[in-house]
Amino acid sequence: MADEPISPIQPEAERIFAAKKAWHQKQAQLPIKEKVRIMLKMQRDDYPILLRRGVLRSWEKPWDTEP
Repeated sequence: MADEPISPIQPEAERIFAAKKAWHQKQAQLPIKEKVRIMLKMQRDDYPILLRRGVLRSWEKPWDTEP
């Protein structure tokens, strides 16, 4: 029984998946305030993209967090 050849893409894919797993583990350790800050920034960044599609659903609108 011969060993199957390793695809040249396989080591790179494994490296990417390992890096992604490490990033997720790091993100999970962040304090809740930092997680909320990141989420609000993502909402602000994505809002113009969503708005270009037309009318937004209630859950697509960013939270009003400014006084």
